Amino acid sequence: MKRPDILAFLLLAFATCTWGGNIVIGRAVRGDLPPLGLSFWRWAVAFGVLLLFTLPLMKRSWPILKREWKLLLAMSVLAMALFHPLQYFSVQSTTAINATLLLSTCPAFVVLFSRLFLKTPIQLSQGLGIMLAFAGVAVVISKADPALLASLSFTTGDVWMLGASIVWALYSITLKFKPDDLNGYALLTATAGLGAFLLLPFYIWESQAVMPMPLTMQAAMSVGYVSLVASLLAYLAFNQGVALIGPAKAGIMLNLVPMWVTILAILFLGERLELYHLYGLALIGLGIFFNNLPSRPPKAESHQ
Repeated sequence: MKRPDILAFLLLAFATCTWGGNIVIGRAVRGDLPPLGLSFWRWAVAFGVLLLFTLPLMKRSWPILKREWKLLLAMSVLAMALFHPLQYFSVQSTTAINATLLLSTCPAFVVLFSRLFLKTPIQLSQGLGIMLAFAGVAVVISKADPALLASLSFTTGDVWMLGASIVWALYSITLKFKPDDLNGYALLTATAGLGAFLLLPFYIWESQAVMPMPLTMQAAMSVGYVSLVASLLAYLAFNQGVALIGPAKAGIMLNLVPMWVTILAILFLGERLELYHLYGLALIGLGIFFNNLPSRPPKAESHQ
């Protein structure tokens, strides 16, 4: 393995591990920290730190950001204001292992939404991958119990995480509309700030009606991790890994997230890896494999 490949692997392994840790942290503090408060402070702190380094860039990029405000708003709503709160709501009532297996269905939803919104054809292998991934979801949320599947009595957390998976797939579609002249760091700074702004009224409501964000060391360490490590450092590491080996190889590394979550959840949360998890993981893994098979080139048209 070449040195750039080894460095890329280490960077991508770090990024995926920290994203897995984000789910485990959310599960660990579920009774102590409010989900909307954790989401708000995640992006408020990330925005403040980013702005220290990107302020000159933001000034130069202002005309582009102003022109693309609708796209930025859509990205912020999906990725910051919806995806992460849904994740934290999910792990209030489902295990970290369940949550990450359900999140693994994102590629299948991306294919479906690409067909729906971008008119991208679905290859036969992708269709098979979608069915396998959804079969894996059914196994996980029903605990491989057909009676439970028929009664639709799944945990609320499973439903929240499935919603998060759908939201992230929609966010992935919006990335296809990112203009080439919009700098990636300016985009991250803008969406982080917008996300915190959008979450602010809901955070205020949660603080008054449900639970305020406690001023404790646990809260500070949790916010520090999800904002600085799982957001900023992971983003930088993943981008550098992509630059070294390309998006195709780097994208496959995202499949490490379920492995990291499983390891961390067993070590720190005392969760158990059940047989139905393995069944579901096998089906979802097969779905991801078929979903990522190379597409057939289109047939040449004859013009007479």
